[in-house]
Amino acid sequence: MNDDDRLILLLFTAQQKLRSYLNNALAASDIGVTVAQSGILFLLKQKEGRTMTEISRILGIDNSTVTGLTDRLEKAGLVRRQNNPNDRRISHLQITEKGLREADRARVVIHRVNDEIKSGHTDEEIDSFKRVLKRFFAKFDGSKKAVEAEASSEKLSTREERFEGAGR
Repeated sequence: MNDDDRLILLLFTAQQKLRSYLNNALAASDIGVTVAQSGILFLLKQKEGRTMTEISRILGIDNSTVTGLTDRLEKAGLVRRQNNPNDRRISHLQITEKGLREADRARVVIHRVNDEIKSGHTDEEIDSFKRVLKRFFAKFDGSKKAVEAEASSEKLSTREERFEGAGR
């Protein structure tokens, strides 16, 4: 396989470099949360009372990771857990005033880095890149239906190719 065709490696490397760059940019701005923690704060700012399971699903990370991130946010006074009166196993997360301020500060840095990413590229290049990423997400969204649809589509294409080949 040509080194340039290793898309999985390139995607993983891009993700790691971006996460590291963002975390360093947040730390350099004296912001006390990581990019992953800021994602939780953003979601809670958008809608209070989310469960950790809901956050896990939206962010695409496992529950144990969300629990660890939440523990650190709670210890820092940025969020608090509110027990569900109907189910002791479920906690609803509330963002604190301190958490709101930290989320706003993190958002400024993240917007700046987003602008850095776009810098040096045309609007057309950025639009094309976003389209590729959105198709990628749709293709690999992890849902059983999407995987089945893809498999079904591949089977249909293979059958069509065989049918067309037999008619020649």
